[in-house]
Amino acid sequence: MTDPNGPSQPASNQPGWNQGGWSTAPRAEAPETAQWPGSGPQGPPPGWSDPHQPQQYGAAQQYGSPQQYGSPQQYAETAQHPGAAAYPGQQHPDQGYPGQQYGQPYPGQQYPGGQQYPGGQQFAGQPGGWNPAHGGYGPPPAYPGRGRRTGIVVAAVVASVAIVAAVVVVVLLNRAPDPNTPVAEGASTAPLVIPDNAAGGATSTITLDGGDASVGRLEVVLDLQHDYPAEVTGVLTSPAGRQAVVFPRRSTGGRLTLSTTDPASPLANLLGGPVAGDWALTMSDEVSADSGTLLSWQVTAYPAAQDAPAPTAVPAAASSTPAIAIPDDDVLIGATDVVELGGYGTVDRIAVDVAITHAISSDLRIELRSPLGRTVVLTEYEAGLGPAIALTLDSATPGSPLAPLVGEPVAGPWELRVYDGVIVDEGTFDRWGVTVNG
Repeated sequence: MTDPNGPSQPASNQPGWNQGGWSTAPRAEAPETAQWPGSGPQGPPPGWSDPHQPQQYGAAQQYGSPQQYGSPQQYAETAQHPGAAAYPGQQHPDQGYPGQQYGQPYPGQQYPGGQQYPGGQQFAGQPGGWNPAHGGYGPPPAYPGRGRRTGIVVAAVVASVAIVAAVVVVVLLNRAPDPNTPVAEGASTAPLVIPDNAAGGATSTITLDGGDASVGRLEVVLDLQHDYPAEVTGVLTSPAGRQAVVFPRRSTGGRLTLSTTDPASPLANLLGGPVAGDWALTMSDEVSADSGTLLSWQVTAYPAAQDAPAPTAVPAAASSTPAIAIPDDDVLIGATDVVELGGYGTVDRIAVDVAITHAISSDLRIELRSPLGRTVVLTEYEAGLGPAIALTLDSATPGSPLAPLVGEPVAGPWELRVYDGVIVDEGTFDRWGVTVNG
């Protein structure tokens, strides 16, 4: 390592300092590129030779922060000593610096360029500059660890972006669904021919992809073309297997819209179930002579609110006083009356009461038909019921004719029909009522 202070004995015949190392020849014989900068009998030279611009040495300046020498190092220069053999790679002559601090001021020279040496920065305006770590002019060493720190910073930024992205995904996945925005909807525009006088009917299916959402609101639109719509029953089955009668033998066809926003809608029975899956609409015509087609239909599902309570079944009841005449000797039309029940759930228990005035009860046949289209016979040509017939039935009674209706959807039209199949006597259908899950 070079010593910027020069040798300790600056005699006229003392070896000189050049950029290649210490010269062992007298100074007069050494055509070095720079003279020894110490103060000797001959005085300081006028300046540095090429490649440095001549500069006038000024007053002594203090080094920047003191630097610790390391262990003595061998010279590595390969420059030839002018007029002599190759430089032998010896240690710094005179005295090495084996671990001592710089403690003296810079020996009689001003920092090249007339500026104060700032302690480790490059000499402004020169290719290399003064570098105390090198002991002379030369390029500064690479800043230690810069590449590693840059990599650490980049990795930290990438990790932060990944964390933020993960948080955004979690927030989006856990965001409460909007009950006013459809979560899934589908439509079928392929015409479905309804077979005539066939109990099974024909089925059209729409598959919805609603994720894990449950039904909070449901809308169904269908377009039916039939010569006699009152013969047709339409039943919608949800992915959960629940059923709703969407076309209950209505007297008119055409375009029909149903929504659970109507408290009495039969679609209420489908609330709370999963949105995703197959939604099947079955249309059946159980009377001969007339035919029809389901032109199109669609279903729209809205998600249940995050804090919405699960729907529960509640008792439902309805009654009517038709007071209509029972046609004599008629087993096709009879006297018919309908009451509507609404609400969620299926039949767990059902009770029916009927009041009829007729002289001979053995002339009568009484039937109850559920919204789903199932028909049960309450009494058939039973004698001894008197002119004032009061019939009360309960599905909980063993052997009750109402037992087959357990499990049917509650919501929809419940229909009671009274037939008089024997000629001569006439009667009146006075009143009736139905109670479900009461």
